[in-house]
Amino acid sequence: MAELIDIHAHNYYTCPNGILLLNVFPGEDEKLAHRCYFSAGLHPWHIRQDTFESNLLWVEQIAADERVIAVGETGLDKAIQVPWPLQVAVFEKQLVLAENFRKPLIIHCVRSYSEILAYRSKSDQKLPWIFHWFNASPEIANELIRKNCYLSFGHTLFNEKSKAFHVFKTLPTGCIFLETDDAGFTIQQIYERAAQVRGITTETLARQIKENFTTCFGIY
Repeated sequence: MAELIDIHAHNYYTCPNGILLLNVFPGEDEKLAHRCYFSAGLHPWHIRQDTFESNLLWVEQIAADERVIAVGETGLDKAIQVPWPLQVAVFEKQLVLAENFRKPLIIHCVRSYSEILAYRSKSDQKLPWIFHWFNASPEIANELIRKNCYLSFGHTLFNEKSKAFHVFKTLPTGCIFLETDDAGFTIQQIYERAAQVRGITTETLARQIKENFTTCFGIY
């Protein structure tokens, strides 16, 4: 059986037949004691006027660790009360960090695809971005794929009314990842559901996503 890759989780768990990419936010240094790969970033939900500068410094310091293979999750969110200019400033800073460290960016995006697409058009597009918990239209999905982005899916695949469910069925498998995001499903369950939706075997899907991981991160 090919390795099962969980591209985004917030709580550590033993992944005996796979790879876990554990997200770490400022103040969660104890997570770094685990034996896995990490992403490190300042989430828009956690931005505060009095702490964002020190938190960004923390992200910069942690991102230098070779075990940290991605910056984020970071992004833009129009559904929260954090002032938009502050969200933008923090996102732009982490964009620069990702490019400086040559590490992919994990994106949180809520009602902000047009804005983030504009940043993508101006960025170094050789550096992959991963849109975690993607749940938007086929048009947005295809535009992101054209711009060297990956789309990650999880529990929304169990909701047949979701945009994610319908988009996932038609996407090229070379641009997808799967994630648990601590949503109550195991990574095995997510893979089995994703394979069912695609009409392929779990083994075939796992092999393809392992190839995606190698292409995205350069890790074999």
